[in-house]
Amino acid sequence: MHPVATPGERFRSPEIKPKILVVDDDPLMRRIVTQSLERSAYELLEAESGVSGIQCAIEQHPDLILLDVMMPEMDGFEVIRRLRVHPMTQGVPIILLTALGEMSEKVYGMQLGADDYMTKPFDPRELRARVQAHLNRAEQYLQSSPLTNLPGNHAIQQIIAGRIAAREPIAVIYFDLNNFKSYNDRYGWLAGDEIIKRLSQIIVNAVINAGDKDIFIGHVGGDDFVVVTRPEFAERIGQESVSQFDIMISAFYAEEDRTRGYIEMVDRQGELRRVPIISLGAAIVTNEHRPLEHPLQVAQIAAEVKRYLKTLPGSQVAFDRRRQ
Repeated sequence: MHPVATPGERFRSPEIKPKILVVDDDPLMRRIVTQSLERSAYELLEAESGVSGIQCAIEQHPDLILLDVMMPEMDGFEVIRRLRVHPMTQGVPIILLTALGEMSEKVYGMQLGADDYMTKPFDPRELRARVQAHLNRAEQYLQSSPLTNLPGNHAIQQIIAGRIAAREPIAVIYFDLNNFKSYNDRYGWLAGDEIIKRLSQIIVNAVINAGDKDIFIGHVGGDDFVVVTRPEFAERIGQESVSQFDIMISAFYAEEDRTRGYIEMVDRQGELRRVPIISLGAAIVTNEHRPLEHPLQVAQIAAEVKRYLKTLPGSQVAFDRRRQ
């Protein structure tokens, strides 16, 4: 089984085509849509129902979704709702394909989170143009996250700035790994990349289990992840992430290193050092006790908390407790 390429990887590699998912219960319409797009330029996926479309989107990580509105059992509106609350699909562009004549229906779809709409029958040239325009914007949104299907730093800054500007209760969780560089030096960067991928899955699962419907997960790069949520969900997400990480990480070590709880490394001075097993830190910054003014301030506060976390043994969660 071949690994699924993420949007970040597809945008950066000319050999990997952008992936487009067409969700429509009508096989004829699916054929019209796929024939309107160039198979030489895109990898085209098809789903015949809303339920199978959601499953395909979560598993296959499409770069864009073309979604019919009128479908039996689960219509396109419900599909949008579910995709927009799932961390793995919340940022994927969605273009509605609708035969509905009422503008109110189209507006409703946009309010739920669709990015655009086209009315059937459509001009294939317009469809191709709109698809490419949304793919171009998605490339900027994803930025530098080649290992995961999560938005990059630009999107993270936008989300934090928007929540601050709206004066909403906000908690930002910064995750990073301790002793990760030494692990890469010992086991190689491919093994390190697998840890990053597993960490992203752990964080996504913790977010889903927490139940916040208005949440954002981003991958800054390397071993740094950011979750933007509300204060009442932050500690649960942090604690579940570090506990699940501790359960998972031992499997990435050789039996000898796992048994003794550390790896032996020679430092630049030629001294033999004992480096502990990788641990996960979660630094939480909120506006519960003091105002937050801009994303840079949030990052600076988080950096202080992360420095404190690195003085503690093992995986830990820590809050910024200052009131000014």
